[in-house]
Amino acid sequence: MPELLTLRGHGVHALVASRAVTRIEYKEYLRVAGQPMPPQLARSEGQGGPVIWVSQIDAAAYCRWLGQREGQPYRLPTMAELLELAGESNLEGVSAEIWPHEHGNRPELRGGMKEMYLCEWTSETEVVRGPSQMGERVLGSIFYPPWLRPGNNAVQVQAHFPATEGYSFVTFRVARRA
Repeated sequence: MPELLTLRGHGVHALVASRAVTRIEYKEYLRVAGQPMPPQLARSEGQGGPVIWVSQIDAAAYCRWLGQREGQPYRLPTMAELLELAGESNLEGVSAEIWPHEHGNRPELRGGMKEMYLCEWTSETEVVRGPSQMGERVLGSIFYPPWLRPGNNAVQVQAHFPATEGYSFVTFRVARRA
């Protein structure tokens, strides 16, 4: 369990993890919960790095499991909490751990790109109603860390992706009420 940072300000009063959930922590959850190991997670190296390829739905399930294990009600952070955390990311000794830019010394992927995690799941969702034959889609909110937004005037801090899918550039952390 990572250190929890106390956030107070702009209507936020919560405890938010100082780092994302690691591959080791998430694999332990899968083992204890009797869940299958996703192929991407089984293949991944750098076990101490942040977990990726986890859907918002699965990230929320991890939070509930951790809450039962720890006796505290954990959840995904809200967008407001992550924005407040971003405002605190200049604290000495904390900033490098809050939003690191890549997964350690990973080999290059096809095309020369390195595997990166750039965003985090939040607790917010949006239900999009499609044509009647398609039904509803649940989109999860993804937070972009400050260093990813170009320029000081950038306002895009979130995007929405299907909550049932995991992505190579999205990780998550836990939060709870203070």
